Amino acid sequence: MSVMCRQARRLLPAASSLVFRRAGYQNWVSSNALAQLESECERCCFVPRFPERKVTIIGAGSDVGQITALFLKQQCLVKTLALYDEIPERYVLGVANDLAHIDTSTEVEAYQGRAFLKPSLHNTDVVLICGGCYITPPCCNQSDRELFFKNMTQVRTSTLAIAQFAPHAIIVIQTPPVDCNFALCMHTLKMARVYDKRRLLGINAVNSMRANQLYCSMTNRDPALSTVAVVGGTSRCTRVPVFSQAPDSVCVPDSQKECMTRLVREADDIICRVKSNTEQGHLSIGFSTARFVMNLMIGLFVKPIELDSALVEQSDPEACQGLKICATPVKFGKSGIMECTMPELNEMETQLLQDAKCDLEDMLNLGRCYAVGDEYYLHPCRICPCPEWPPCPACKVCKADN
Repeated sequence: MSVMCRQARRLLPAASSLVFRRAGYQNWVSSNALAQLESECERCCFVPRFPERKVTIIGAGSDVGQITALFLKQQCLVKTLALYDEIPERYVLGVANDLAHIDTSTEVEAYQGRAFLKPSLHNTDVVLICGGCYITPPCCNQSDRELFFKNMTQVRTSTLAIAQFAPHAIIVIQTPPVDCNFALCMHTLKMARVYDKRRLLGINAVNSMRANQLYCSMTNRDPALSTVAVVGGTSRCTRVPVFSQAPDSVCVPDSQKECMTRLVREADDIICRVKSNTEQGHLSIGFSTARFVMNLMIGLFVKPIELDSALVEQSDPEACQGLKICATPVKFGKSGIMECTMPELNEMETQLLQDAKCDLEDMLNLGRCYAVGDEYYLHPCRICPCPEWPPCPACKVCKADN
């Protein structure tokens, strides 16, 4: 034993010099293979990297993307604003050059074409997928399907790129219909094995903003001092504003709450009729989207923050009428979504959410089927139980006469 101890004492100084001696040079050799290996190590290791405070807007050349970029350029918390668009007719390079003239500290980068999607996602913290087609036909259910078929390619391509080049980024879905594209993005990330339910959100901020503004204008309150949550989905048939939990809601009669609920659900159609075209309210959508992204940056780098409404995967589906994916108020922090809270609903709001469950599940299933390659099928509650179609409109009258 003593011989072994003496050998260990002789080897200890030499071993310590080998362990703690630092090299007097630095290796500057780099290659694509080493860069890929470093990115894989960063993906597998949980060592926090230095925050870049970078926001990437996919679809930045669209109307909503330009308005969102304009507001984010004014925020000092955003250090780098990367604008990407695949469509050449949107001239995202010109948009970025125009924004670069604004004298704020935020740096602007521009990327045109699918070949530059990878560098636009490099070291980004938040990825906003927006833009797409916003045409609104009269029937809302048919509208959701038509919009999804036109916008699904952009969302799926962007999601695959994010899964490969920016798996740690916060993904925000704004491309309509948000319900379908949220499910498409979620199941695409699951197939790529990089899905984290704390880092995927669907924007429902414009509906909450409209509900809050309408309620405050009816009650003569300051909109900055109150919030009105919107639960359920993001489309016309699935959004449910919770006016019963607004400040001083006891003073508002139920008939007035029903009228405000109908106005919030039909807000898109009202704007289209007033503007005399098929466009939605791009100004309000762009502003609410920028404020939503800015709140995410505050939650990531400053302090936890409460979001009025966001479409997320629920930890407790039973609190949302059995919906696994539902829009609720969300608490957001450095690790992403911290908590989802379902506000208390009155009888009318509970019934609206129950009625919206069928349409919301059908839209979510549509996005899931196109993500995993399954055959799409209608929700059972949307299939007419009558053996003949269309049913005879005079059947009830005949039975009544007999």
